[in-house]
Amino acid sequence: MNLKQLSVFQKVCATGNMTKASEELYMTQPAVSHVIGTLETELGYPLFDRISRKIYLNDAGSLFLSKTNKLLESYEDLKQSTKDIGACSALRIGSSITIANFILPKIIKQFTQCNLPVSLKVIIENAAEIEQKLMRNEIDIALIEGVIYHPQLIKIPFSSHELYVICSSAHPFARMKNISLQTLEDWPLLMREKGSAIRSAFDSALLVKNVSLEPDWVSVNSQALIQAVIQNLGITVLPEILVKEEIKKGLLCAKRIEGIQLNTINHIVYHKDKYQTKAFQIFLETAKQYTEKDFMKEEHTVPLSR
Repeated sequence: MNLKQLSVFQKVCATGNMTKASEELYMTQPAVSHVIGTLETELGYPLFDRISRKIYLNDAGSLFLSKTNKLLESYEDLKQSTKDIGACSALRIGSSITIANFILPKIIKQFTQCNLPVSLKVIIENAAEIEQKLMRNEIDIALIEGVIYHPQLIKIPFSSHELYVICSSAHPFARMKNISLQTLEDWPLLMREKGSAIRSAFDSALLVKNVSLEPDWVSVNSQALIQAVIQNLGITVLPEILVKEEIKKGLLCAKRIEGIQLNTINHIVYHKDKYQTKAFQIFLETAKQYTEKDFMKEEHTVPLSR
């Protein structure tokens, strides 16, 4: 038994005639007769009494028709109500921590101005964990800084951060134009956790120079590192955007390391097989447009401290 059989049966009952039903269904009369005959065979009882070349719905047919009407009505309701489910379903957004601090809220604010009937669910983790959540289909789209490792993920670069050694204005580094890699070993190093884009970029740069430094502090919270550096408890490595206010106030300084270029690239990331709803596509375009037009201007408004 299938929906086509039920629809044909309903139409025959409505017209009271297989020929009329066939015309309205754009089928041949023998095809309609075959559908009804097959349905009756599957049920094991006739739905119509056939008298003098006319058909009459019998009691079993009347009872079956009432159930058929309810089922087809529910089916039509399901078809109508599911047309907008894709647009109304939640959009699950992931973000690495630094991007969540500065870029993500502005993108979401602009996205919500589209007034789509969609709820947003946001997850903020380090870059490695957000990448894993994409692979496990726990989020739909993400903003991630740093290297994207899984080849099944589509990555669209949209901006980059240069990383600096951040020190207190009372630290000896504050009086230097640039600092050497060797001098980093002389001071407590306060770093983000493994799996973060900042830590990965720093460790990779040291690896190229055949240098390994073990942090004295490890934190998932950049603000904890910033506050510790303000108290001159050590030095850290962060994007300048995270400390631009502290630099303006004269609390911190940002310095480059001689002979090393430290950068993290920010990406919009999603799985290559992910179905893209309307909300997904609009969020993707919003992220592209916003960062190209606005973020790049904001990111470089603070001059590098000397």
